[in-house]
Amino acid sequence: MLPYLSHKNFMLSRYGEALFSIPVNLEFGCPNRERDGSGGCSFCPEHGARAAQIADAKSVEEQIQKAISFAKRRYKASSFALYIQAYTGTFASLVTQKKTYEKLLSLYPFRALHVGTRPDCLSEATLDYLSELSQKIDVIVELGVQSLHDASLKQINRGHDAACSLDAIKRLHGKGLKVYAHLIIGLPNETPDMWKESLQGLVEAGIDGIKFHNLHVIEKTDLAREYAQKPFSLLSEYEYAEALIELLRYVPSHIPILRLATDTPERELIAPKWHMSKGQFGEYVAQTMRYRGIQQGDLIEPQQHKSDGIPQKIDLNDGSTTFWNETYRDYYHPKAGAYTQAQRLFLAKSDLKARLEKGDGHLLEIGFGMGYNSFCAVELAQKLGKNRLHVNAIDHDRMLLNQSVRVVPEPLHVKLLESLFTCKTYESAFAKVEFLNAEARYAITLLHEMFDVIFLDPFIESNNASLVTLEFFQALRKRLKPDGILVASTALHVSQIALNLAGFDVHIANDTTSDIKGIVATLSHSNGLHVKEPYRDPYGVWSDKRIESEHQKIFACKDKR
Repeated sequence: MLPYLSHKNFMLSRYGEALFSIPVNLEFGCPNRERDGSGGCSFCPEHGARAAQIADAKSVEEQIQKAISFAKRRYKASSFALYIQAYTGTFASLVTQKKTYEKLLSLYPFRALHVGTRPDCLSEATLDYLSELSQKIDVIVELGVQSLHDASLKQINRGHDAACSLDAIKRLHGKGLKVYAHLIIGLPNETPDMWKESLQGLVEAGIDGIKFHNLHVIEKTDLAREYAQKPFSLLSEYEYAEALIELLRYVPSHIPILRLATDTPERELIAPKWHMSKGQFGEYVAQTMRYRGIQQGDLIEPQQHKSDGIPQKIDLNDGSTTFWNETYRDYYHPKAGAYTQAQRLFLAKSDLKARLEKGDGHLLEIGFGMGYNSFCAVELAQKLGKNRLHVNAIDHDRMLLNQSVRVVPEPLHVKLLESLFTCKTYESAFAKVEFLNAEARYAITLLHEMFDVIFLDPFIESNNASLVTLEFFQALRKRLKPDGILVASTALHVSQIALNLAGFDVHIANDTTSDIKGIVATLSHSNGLHVKEPYRDPYGVWSDKRIESEHQKIFACKDKR
């Protein structure tokens, strides 16, 4: 189940099935453009965001036929909503609107009508007509609000102010019409607080649905010309996901989310250049929210306490307890035990005790999981009582901390987990642990410290391939001090190859008396030649499945030679 109300699920509850949107361009134009097509909002392309699947259609009838055929063929769609998408759907005389809408609705038994328009293009006559039409079919007005900050609206040449948008929503509701608002995240000079203020203003106005758009710079727009003259910051996949997730927590849970991100044809997009597919981005947002135990509206609505189910657990040989991971079909730790792995592999091979006897130590743990490695490191620092250990711990799954509290045996370990779960920090006389709850590839870009020791626990490498790629090891190398050491619980040969190519000397550190396997890596001063291929993740966003798939393709190609 998604941690937010998708429009698809909203439609299932309302219509009993999902309606596929059929976009139509009526060529009504826009009140904010000149007759020759110039002007308009700085972000808007000349074609007014016309849908790609109808781009070459010669008539509205052909547009509808092409779009329905496309939807049936690609998505097995059976029920449809008509969407007046490009430009401004109400920028025409009332006579023209009535004639056009009635003609379109006669072409197919649509179950809903979505009209895309602007706040400053809604006459009383149009509102009365749409209200009348809503007695026959569901009518939803999709309103381009974009921002509720007048300075931003002026900068993007929107042609109206925030008060106009709020008044339009009020007038539409007064006629019994539903309003879906469009909001752009990432406009130049806007801050996260400003995005939140715009969202809260729309929520308070009672919007019935929302489309989020991350700012795109599209070719042949005024924004593109501005960007060429003076480039401004745009949000990466990870940055936008963080912003979006936070905003979703301020959207009441009954409001459907129609869109998570902008969808621009690659040939027209100047920036930002994402390398995460639309589907992968949606999965990433949903998974991140689940891992953090958050959901739409949870910061503004009373929440019922939910007891997290504890995964299947097992007691290991050394008295520690671990969980079964249903996704990867394996246990988190070796049979020898989590304490044993922490002591014999991570602590011993990093020589952490000797480092702490000489001075303060800085440790980075990637794949914090149930926290055994950091707990043993903290316990060591406290027992030595000489110098201070600072730990930066990274894990995408925050809820695992809460589940682990109920099964780990040591009171100090429980205290550590509880503190990290509630406030992301644990501190004692000789140790401090800071928990960074993010996907590791993104989290590593947020760190600026240099580390004496790096612990890396990729669990099952082929399923967490993003943690053992050449590019990820190159990023880790930049964070390791010259005399630092990296210890990883991986025995995969492809990981050793990637480490070598990233500039590490690698030594196998398997425990011959148990099932504990690992490697130790230190910075190399030589450049070895390696002919085998490591895992690759060139943009730092590929899914684990794709990383593994691309790796397999390379070997398949080599086998055919």
